[in-house]
Amino acid sequence: MGIIKATTGAVGGVLADQWLEMYYCDSIPQGILAQKGSKRIGPNSSNTKGSEDVISDGSIIVVNEGQCALVVEMGKVISVHDKPGENVFHSDRSPSIFSGKGLKGMGKSIIDRVGFGGDVNIHQAVVYLDLKEHFGSPFSLSCPVNVRDEETGLELTATVQMSGRFSFKITDPLTFYRVVCFNSAGTVSLHSVQPQLEAEFNTAAMEAVGQICAGGITPSDLPAYAEKIADRIKECMTQQWISLRGFTAVSVAVSQLQLLSKDLKTLQTFERDKMLRDPTMAAATLIGTQAQAMEMAAQNPGGGVGFVGVNPVSNAAPSQPPKLWYCATCGKFCSSRFCPDCGAQRQDG
Repeated sequence: MGIIKATTGAVGGVLADQWLEMYYCDSIPQGILAQKGSKRIGPNSSNTKGSEDVISDGSIIVVNEGQCALVVEMGKVISVHDKPGENVFHSDRSPSIFSGKGLKGMGKSIIDRVGFGGDVNIHQAVVYLDLKEHFGSPFSLSCPVNVRDEETGLELTATVQMSGRFSFKITDPLTFYRVVCFNSAGTVSLHSVQPQLEAEFNTAAMEAVGQICAGGITPSDLPAYAEKIADRIKECMTQQWISLRGFTAVSVAVSQLQLLSKDLKTLQTFERDKMLRDPTMAAATLIGTQAQAMEMAAQNPGGGVGFVGVNPVSNAAPSQPPKLWYCATCGKFCSSRFCPDCGAQRQDG
């Protein structure tokens, strides 16, 4: 009884799978990278008892612009259809009398199924990939860089903040399916792979910023090199992703590229102190500060009282600026005979 039932089931199954199918994917939803295709069976179709996992020889696989269809047989990709339009599928493991080959192969298919108890002994599927550009993936990172002043030898570690967005697309369908899809039944969403892509992108971005700074570019000049940094990131990511996952980085847009405010203030203070090492610049700065203070005091009622003893501006020759000397103990420039901070006496007379 078992053999009779298996034979009956095998014959019925093979006959039911003789109908040709058409696979079509209207539109892959936004945020989906890959999904399994399905047969198009209308209300007037007689193909209602065919096996779900059998694609008959001679069936049609329709591919839209921006898509790619992979035919997976027994877990292995046996054909790739990346040209838009109608693609005819051929397979000796699922023969059909409607493919133009007559009854060839049907007897073997029946015998094979009898050995499996009358059940289907093959698994085939169509997987559609979205080859269009995927936009809007964000990135944000803080990157430490070393800043060195060649004149003084001072080194400072500053933090660069960078953010923006990048886009990518699938350019190697086979690599993408083997590494990312895992099997032919699941749906691969952008959300499932995006965290890993962002982490790898941030690593490449930090390397790119470090290379730019190592070439002699100070962090204050970084905004002018945003495009160059973006190109370097895109090149690096394409080389990495195409071999690992079949992706290609298409575009990188940097929306923010600047130092942390505290690091920027530190650098500005350092530049000012370096400038004041020049006695002439220090004197000019001191005179400018005094003039600004007098102007502010003059704008307030009674503000000029604090400047009693200061010579008024006249037509006489301007007085000489005070002679500055450098206090080795405090590291500051002083105009009086004694340092106002530590009390050290000027040694140059």
